Amino acid sequence: MTHDVLFVGIDISKFKHDVAIMNENKKLVCKTFVVRESRDGYLYLLDRLDQMKRKHGTKRFYIGMEATADYWKNLFHYFKEQPGCIMVVINPVQTKAFAKAELRRAKTDPVNAKDIAQYLVEKRPPASNVRTPVCDNIKDLDSQIRALKKQNTMNVNRLRVELGKTAPEIEHNVPVICGQQILALLTNFPTAVDIEAASVEELCQIQYGKKKWQLPVAFVTKMKALSKNSIAHKKGPGAGLVVQFLAENIMQCQRKIQTLNEQMVQLYKQVNPETSLLTSIKGIRKETAIVLEAYIGDVTRFPNSKKFVAYFGMNPTVNQSGTKNKGRSYLEKKGSGVVRHKLFMATLCMIRYDDNPIYDFYHRLVDAGKPKLVAICAAMRKLLVIIYNMLKNKEKFDPDKSKTF
Repeated sequence: MTHDVLFVGIDISKFKHDVAIMNENKKLVCKTFVVRESRDGYLYLLDRLDQMKRKHGTKRFYIGMEATADYWKNLFHYFKEQPGCIMVVINPVQTKAFAKAELRRAKTDPVNAKDIAQYLVEKRPPASNVRTPVCDNIKDLDSQIRALKKQNTMNVNRLRVELGKTAPEIEHNVPVICGQQILALLTNFPTAVDIEAASVEELCQIQYGKKKWQLPVAFVTKMKALSKNSIAHKKGPGAGLVVQFLAENIMQCQRKIQTLNEQMVQLYKQVNPETSLLTSIKGIRKETAIVLEAYIGDVTRFPNSKKFVAYFGMNPTVNQSGTKNKGRSYLEKKGSGVVRHKLFMATLCMIRYDDNPIYDFYHRLVDAGKPKLVAICAAMRKLLVIIYNMLKNKEKFDPDKSKTF
């Protein structure tokens, strides 16, 4: 029997993928089978598709898969280059709801592959337009930066605990313990006893920063005054080894974060030699703008701002039926939590400045009696709409024009 189109549902996992192939009548044209996550596995799947072409005269294959972590990306990009393959990435929430609507009682990998194939037959979703590899690389760099910042925060907290044993006076009187000057000092002289014993000239020879500045006399004098007659109980050989290790580790993390930020900027210049349009918004840093653009990808794939806002989970929703109301409206919070976090921080920064529409919008809601967090979320949504229009029209931020969004 001839089938011009066949629908290939693939259940993605880390080491292997289950495959089900259906025709337009929702009938399997062969038994479900497994391919390995390797070149041999991909070639085996390609060979099976070629067999279908010869047997059924198939011209197109709709190949659908769920966006399971990053495991789908190798398979997607490999078969995207194959002629006659239409690649579709499906939100797992959609296939789960589809299987539930079909009253599916079992949930196994082969069954999931069949559900994906059947979803393709019924819904006929369009081919997916994924981000460019550079955008994915920027996302990965940002993920590593966030991991390093989290690790750095843990090290700073541990450093404060340890410093409370070796130099409590410094720990109490230095509000920012991760500054370059104090870290350079603790790397060389990790205890109050060491700092008190060293001369001012010796301490001033310590270098810090990329330009190898020397510690200023005022800073050294203050540290020696705090270290004099310290009540620290941790003294003797090896007392400052942990402090020294943590200070070095924090500086190393800071250098890595700076290097990754620089590499992220260089990667962005490969796709856009100009500065990001989003930096024209007061309150959005260059690195934040680059990451936001990487997560957004091609903004033209969203037909309007409502779809764009919903993609990042910033659209309000309500759960009400008849006389039954389960509460107030709330944000769906679907999509990337990273984007929402960056929007949240940018909005907090923007509501400090009275020369932008986000400030006016936020304070207008607060003055109307809205809770501050509700007003911030509404301002985040407005900022997202502004970003959409800027990227779509390729225009810099215009405060007057953005008031109409």
